[in-house]
Amino acid sequence: MGTAMMLVVAGHQSSVTLLGNAAPSLLQNPDQLRLLREQPRLVPGAVEEFLRHDTSVEPSTSRHAADDIELGGVAIPRGGMVVIALGAGGRDAPQAGGGDPAVLNVARLESTIALRTLLARVPELELAVSADSLEWIGSGIIRGALSLPVRYRVG
Repeated sequence: MGTAMMLVVAGHQSSVTLLGNAAPSLLQNPDQLRLLREQPRLVPGAVEEFLRHDTSVEPSTSRHAADDIELGGVAIPRGGMVVIALGAGGRDAPQAGGGDPAVLNVARLESTIALRTLLARVPELELAVSADSLEWIGSGIIRGALSLPVRYRVG
């Protein structure tokens, strides 16, 4: 394979990390990658599956109570852990943008366009490192690769 590069995607953080999470998964599953290349109409459904399967928004995040509080009828002492879960059992697509449907729809559209463009314009693409060696954002609600080294050849 030819040139090595770092795949860089600009845009809203949840869209960027969604694509950064989707790419290694597709590159490790060539049959699925080939299917999306051959049938680009399936890309919007693939984006929905990536939102559920390997979301860029952590399905839960923990916080510690600053004071004694009651939440949903449960007493939580100061310093007690509070876990906030997004989606039902981690199976629903997370609500990016604080649950604003317009923001989530923009992220879906951005991701669909970017993935279709990548698949159409870069027919030969592979990870330049092992998937196990990818470094991930260490904390917060966003989950994604810090960088995604790839090799590619354009025709």
